[in-house]
Order: sequence, then structure tokens, then C-alpha cells
Amino acid sequence: MTLVLCFIAGPGLVIPNILSRAMTGRYFTTNYATVNGIATTGDGVGLIFAPLTQVLLDTYGWRGALLLLGAISMHLGVCGFLLRPSPLSAEGRDDYLPIISSEQEPSESNISDNETKSPLRILKDAIQAQGNIFGCAVCGRAAFWIAAHVYVLHLFVGTLWVIYFVPYAESKGFSGYEAVTFTTAAAIGNLVLRILVASMVGRGWLKLRLALLISMINCGTALLTLPWVHSYWLMIGNAVIFHGSLGAKASLCDIYTRELVGAEELVSAFSWMDLLVAIIQIALGFLPGWIFDQTGNYDTAFIILGLISLLPLVSLLMEDVINRRKG
Repeated sequence: MTLVLCFIAGPGLVIPNILSRAMTGRYFTTNYATVNGIATTGDGVGLIFAPLTQVLLDTYGWRGALLLLGAISMHLGVCGFLLRPSPLSAEGRDDYLPIISSEQEPSESNISDNETKSPLRILKDAIQAQGNIFGCAVCGRAAFWIAAHVYVLHLFVGTLWVIYFVPYAESKGFSGYEAVTFTTAAAIGNLVLRILVASMVGRGWLKLRLALLISMINCGTALLTLPWVHSYWLMIGNAVIFHGSLGAKASLCDIYTRELVGAEELVSAFSWMDLLVAIIQIALGFLPGWIFDQTGNYDTAFIILGLISLLPLVSLLMEDVINRRKG
């Protein structure tokens, strides 16, 4: 039953996330940064109301809690019905081609080209056509991999923080109530900084890449210093700095991806990025828990996460080098 729930609920949660973020990028050709910052605040709000899940479990049990959470998620279907077609219609694109009517016959040159194609070429064209259906074309662009490197590592580190931060705080001697207080403070920081930084980028007060750079350094520094943080207020400060910067970086990653690959490719780009995240989380998501089992603490695990959160700096450097060579 657990596997069935994962395979059914997993796509139901991920697909609306991808489509809503991509549609935001397509609908809002102006003020996109501000809109994205507001539209993606659900992460912070969800973390604030995370204790509500425990209340539902205690009150209604697993079945009742899952039914209520599923009912809350039903609003996504209503939002989908209310959406209008994207303003970026096919007629407005440079690559738009009119459909040939059935009365028009293909030219003799096209027929001869098809006849002279080798079986290998036909197979290659068929594979390429299928790849285009699944959005594989975006994977052949260097810009996609630069954006994917930033996004995948950002989401990987953020997910593991959510999973292991409360056990880490409890291993430091804090109570469960205090650990939840830390995550609530982190969620408030996420909510505020996400909107604030996105609005500053949207208004031109802060450069996108500079904001990404600052957010990455803040996240890495907070994780690297966490093993030496033991007091209550320092734990709150560390959580706010990390998760606030993480929230800002989440919005900035979407803006960065849209700028690199374009609004029309956002569905394909976000889909492949989330697939990469899933693969990495399945392969390495157990690492902090395994390190705790081997060493008896999470210090090494969070230091490793801090180093991983700094790796996207390489992508910003690579993009700068590529742009300089093109210039």
C-alpha cells in the first residue's frame, strides 16, 4: 500500500508543481520575478503549518488525515480549469509554420529524399521525433545543464535539511517542541526573504546572478557552521539564515532557468530537472542517516551538505566564461 500511495500521490504532487511554475513563466512576460516570488511561497507556508499534519493524525488517524490532505489538494484541479490559454500562442512565435492542407501534395523532391534515406537515418529521425515529444531537445543545450546544476543541488540540499534538521536538533539536546520552533522560524524567514529578494530582482534593485551568489554563500555558510551552533537563539538564527536564503534561491532558480532556456521550454526543463532530483535523492538521500549510524552524530553530514550547496557557484562561473567567449 505504501508503494501504491507513493506512485499515485507522487506524480499528483510533482506534475502540478511543474506545470504551475512553467505557466507562471509563460503568462507573466513582465514582473515575472515578483510574481514567481509570491507564487512559490507555498513552501514556506507549508513548513509553517507542518504541525497541522500531526494534529490531523492525532485526531483522525492515518486514513482521515490522508483524506483531509487529499481534499485540500483538490483545489489544484479547480485552478487548472480556471486557467486561460497562454498568451504565447503559436502564431506569435517565430518558429510557427502553417499546417499544410490535405489537398496539397508533397513535392517530388521530398518524395525522392524520403526514398533515398537509409534505414539508419530513418531510425535516427524516428528517435529524434520521439525525443522531441518528451522534451529531450532541451537536454542538448549547455544552458539547460548550467541551470539544472544549480536547481538540482539546491533542491537536494533543501530536501535533506527538511528531513534531518529536526533529528539533528534533537541530537544536540533540544526538545521536539524546540526543534519544531526552529523550523517554524525557518519557514517565516523563507516566506519573507523569498518575496523580498524576488521583488528586488524584479525591480532591478539587485542583479539576478549576484542574488544567486549571495544566497548560495549564505546557505553554505549556515550549514558549515551548524555543527558549532548549540544555543537556542543561535539555532533559530542559523535556521532563518539557511532556509530564508534557500527560499530566495528557489525563486531565483526559476527565474534563472527561464532566462537561460526561455519560457517556451520551461515545462521540459523543469520536468527533466525534477527527474534528476528524484534520481539523486533516491541514490543519496539516505547519506545523512547512514553517517549518523556510523558516527553517532549529524555533524559530518551537514558539513557535506554545506559543501554541496556551494557547488552551484561553479555553474555561475562557467556561464560567465561561456558568455565572455561568445562576446
